[in-house]
Amino acid sequence: MNSVPASEIRGPVVALDIGNVSMRLTFDEMYRRFDVDPGDSAAVGRLWEHGAAIETGRCTVPEFLDRLDDFTGHRHTRQYLLDAWRCGVREPMPGMLETVRALASRGVRFSFMSDISPIHLDQVFKYCEFVHLVTGGIYSFEAGAFKLQGSAMFDAFERRYGRPLVFFDDRIEIIEHARELGWNAIRFESPERALQDATALLD
Repeated sequence: MNSVPASEIRGPVVALDIGNVSMRLTFDEMYRRFDVDPGDSAAVGRLWEHGAAIETGRCTVPEFLDRLDDFTGHRHTRQYLLDAWRCGVREPMPGMLETVRALASRGVRFSFMSDISPIHLDQVFKYCEFVHLVTGGIYSFEAGAFKLQGSAMFDAFERRYGRPLVFFDDRIEIIEHARELGWNAIRFESPERALQDATALLD
């Protein structure tokens, strides 16, 4: 998805996290495919160390698959590894389509603001029910940092879209960090509550 320059965006912009805001994350199947016990914190940690590398742009997709190949003991094809990583992101967040449509009808535009890998972002484009209403986004793999790692992602968002009307994220530590940077940030609790909160800012 190509990002639209800020000068071409009409109306206020709402920034949306992806995981557990726009899309529901379900990693149990992914762990199963990688033969990782979700209760094994060490194994889960090693898997997500590789994930962090691709999510912050420190490795390419082929290099990431090489890492997963090593992690799984060279027992799977590259396609298997790719599909296993993909499967954690495929369920739309129930109710978000209606919330986004309601706000879009009032002139609101939406942009993603997410810690994510390019592989998972492809899944978002495929399964997100309201992706056609999203202008673009700022992603950790482009910014080279996660949201909690300084201001890089927030600065990039402001350069591209300006400061948003509101930023919704499900993690309280990210909300607090965004507020410290001067953003109006609200913890996402439900699509219905997000609609109420954003509507109040518009009225």
